[in-house]
Amino acid sequence: MLDILNLTLPFFAVVGLGFFAAKRGFLPVEAVGPITTFAFYFAMPALVAGALARQDIKAILDFELLSGWLLAAIVLFIVGMIFAKINQASRGEKATLGQMALSGQAASVANVGFLSLPIAAANFGDEGVRLSASVLIVDLLVIIPFSITLLEARSEGSALRTFIRALSRAIRNPFAIAIILGVFLSATGIGLPGPTDRFATFLGNAGAPAALFALGLSLASREVEGDGTYIAIISLLKLVLHPIIVVICLWLVGAPQNIIAIAAVIAAAPVAQNVFVISSQYQVFAKRMSASVLVSTVLAVATMTAVVALVN
Repeated sequence: MLDILNLTLPFFAVVGLGFFAAKRGFLPVEAVGPITTFAFYFAMPALVAGALARQDIKAILDFELLSGWLLAAIVLFIVGMIFAKINQASRGEKATLGQMALSGQAASVANVGFLSLPIAAANFGDEGVRLSASVLIVDLLVIIPFSITLLEARSEGSALRTFIRALSRAIRNPFAIAIILGVFLSATGIGLPGPTDRFATFLGNAGAPAALFALGLSLASREVEGDGTYIAIISLLKLVLHPIIVVICLWLVGAPQNIIAIAAVIAAAPVAQNVFVISSQYQVFAKRMSASVLVSTVLAVATMTAVVALVN
């Protein structure tokens, strides 16, 4: 039992520590900004770029993984959209395209950068980082821009122009830049020379604790408000159905068993924080998304531990 808990509990304990520090006043909730900046813009990108630079380019551009993850994301996105439509109808309301899009994104995009990546890196090493970076390519460059396109569908301008604009913003994401840099260093064979590799490793090692602690700080400001049924089902779609669909889709495209196993762990992460950020920006389901991030993160203590235990 202790061996199983050792696989994920230390990571969630750091999240809990950040939550405790904010709730008890040891750190103001505003401290999440500087700590997140360090993790998001410096430490975690260094971890990703360094790990990819040490990989073979063929391993990074894994067609089976990318296609299987994308297929699963599409399935979950559609399921989330259908659920939003049914949920709003049960309340006597008509779901907007934006509400359906955000629900699809919440069901299909995991908190990879701040939770899956640290856990995958600790349990599976560079292979875990490689797979996390690969799925981020799909999430950042396809799913999130598509969701934003649907959110802005009624605004002026073509859907293609909206998608391209959202894609250009996604490419400037620090994780996307780190992935591009890592792919370049791997493809060209340049890699990371000794001092540079040691610097990336040293800085990257600080990323996981900082990201997890910042996640805990951010959760301290959230409250469970909104439609309880919606929040519960979105959390179940993300934590339970997503990893199941990922396993099925990767099996269908012929991915190796070890890849399927690690991808299942990544998919078992809670609703991504960027879903709440986007919902706040567009004023669509903001309270529901904030609560979904909180509830799914708490429940992920059990679900991610169970998935990691099954994989190991």
